[in-house]
Amino acid sequence: MVAELVRRGHQVTYLTSPAMAGLVTGAGATVLPYDSIYQHVDLRKLEDDPLGLLSLFLDESAAMLAAAGPEHRPDVIVYDVSVLHAGRILARKWGLPATQLIPVFAANAHFSFLSAVYAEEGGESPELPGWVDGMLARTRELAEAHGVSADPAELWWEVQDSNLVALPRAFQFAGDTFDERFAFVGPCLGERRFLTGWEPPGDGLPIALLSFGTVLTSRPDLVRTCVQAFAELPWRAVVTLGDGMDAADLGPLPPTVEARRWVSHLSVLRHASVAVTHGGMGTAMEALYWGCPAVVLPATAIDRLNARRIEELALGRALDPAGLTPDRLVEAVLAVASDERVRRAAGEMRREIESAGGTVRAADVLERRLAA
Repeated sequence: MVAELVRRGHQVTYLTSPAMAGLVTGAGATVLPYDSIYQHVDLRKLEDDPLGLLSLFLDESAAMLAAAGPEHRPDVIVYDVSVLHAGRILARKWGLPATQLIPVFAANAHFSFLSAVYAEEGGESPELPGWVDGMLARTRELAEAHGVSADPAELWWEVQDSNLVALPRAFQFAGDTFDERFAFVGPCLGERRFLTGWEPPGDGLPIALLSFGTVLTSRPDLVRTCVQAFAELPWRAVVTLGDGMDAADLGPLPPTVEARRWVSHLSVLRHASVAVTHGGMGTAMEALYWGCPAVVLPATAIDRLNARRIEELALGRALDPAGLTPDRLVEAVLAVASDERVRRAAGEMRREIESAGGTVRAADVLERRLAA
């Protein structure tokens, strides 16, 4: 999206950590660095703790606001929902229009993302007045430190008048209840020159992508189980590991399984019959962009919510990673790959993603904000 805005002649300043500077400059934007809290925290310990994550997000917003001086004042602010405090306080401080980016399920009066996540943990969203009061007090303090007097509850929960949702409306829970303030543009996918591409070797074997995020790649036993399953199949599998583990942790690999630390998922998925994934929204959208169904091994409550939606829409199947065996994974992969209903649903979702507009529509929405 940044690259598209730059291509159209806009100047983009990107507030991010120095670790991401290369990606930002590669997209043509100017880096405004700050000391990210994330680099000092093991995020894997918080992925199943929504309240802990919300507290961390507030800390991250404070760090971002500390780096944004008046000399950086733009014409419009675009902020991720995870750091909504920074985006909303800055928009009020500078009197600017703002657009919120939502890379997960959006929320409104008909669907609560946080409540749905807690439901996946086996209960309702807890009533924690002490926690809420404390977070609202911290929010008020942060806003006032930047000269903004606003109801902290409004800073937290008001529905923004401009939202870009990186899902097609058809994938969103209660999608037809969201009004014109929400643009469901689907995934914004670019060339990703910073990742290695991939081409099939031409042996005609069905192809699968195996990608497990940061939580499950900290469990080499589970990844080894998946590799063992594909060793028993006449398939070709590409396993992406990121920084979570080393290929050596998998032991000897069969010739039809290759492990990569980093590779373009899109270049594999365009050829794949099934994606085996933890269920992160990014990987799910990448797979559906090519109409590829999924076998999901959800690691966290958010993953389980995504997996539930995938099953509801007949886009794949979910398995409990705690009880995973090679035979169970083989059965699920073959069932998903051969199910005509699943293939048809995945193809329909691919068309929904294509019609959502992606990067071009997202840039169009932001240009309208600039002109407002």
